[in-house]
Amino acid sequence: MSNKAQQLKLPSPLKVLSKMVNKVVVARLKGDVVVRGVLSIYDSCMNLVLDDAEELDKAGAAKMKYGRILIRGSQVIYISSEEAAA
Repeated sequence: MSNKAQQLKLPSPLKVLSKMVNKVVVARLKGDVVVRGVLSIYDSCMNLVLDDAEELDKAGAAKMKYGRILIRGSQVIYISSEEAAA
């Protein structure tokens, strides 16, 4: 491990997720599906519960509204806060 890598302290993914609770997030899933919603809760497997969830089309517009959904963590490619995506 390089000296630079030892000095760089990255936050754990779960710590980052904890800061996103009750905020709007965008999640890219396997199968090229993008979902936006309010992160309600998550667990150590990165299973997510989103409220007011909607699937987005390629342009970022709402394609389908789901309400509350559970996303299995193994299907998640990445999660971003909506502020970071803007």
